[in-house]
Amino acid sequence: MQSISSFFAMGGYAAFIWTAYGAGALILGGLLVMSLKDLRTRQAEIAALEASSPRRRQQAQEAKSS
Repeated sequence: MQSISSFFAMGGYAAFIWTAYGAGALILGGLLVMSLKDLRTRQAEIAALEASSPRRRQQAQEAKSS
């Protein structure tokens, strides 16, 4: 039990270390959320562009199969 509490105390620097870990986790989590949101936005834009121009897509598919 002593070794676990000394690990979490981090030699007296626990406040700084755990705050840094928490800040890093928040930043990485925020970047993940922003990236996923941006991905969904871009996918919606691509779907809208493809739907608005079906002839170009159809021509491209015909060219591939030829």
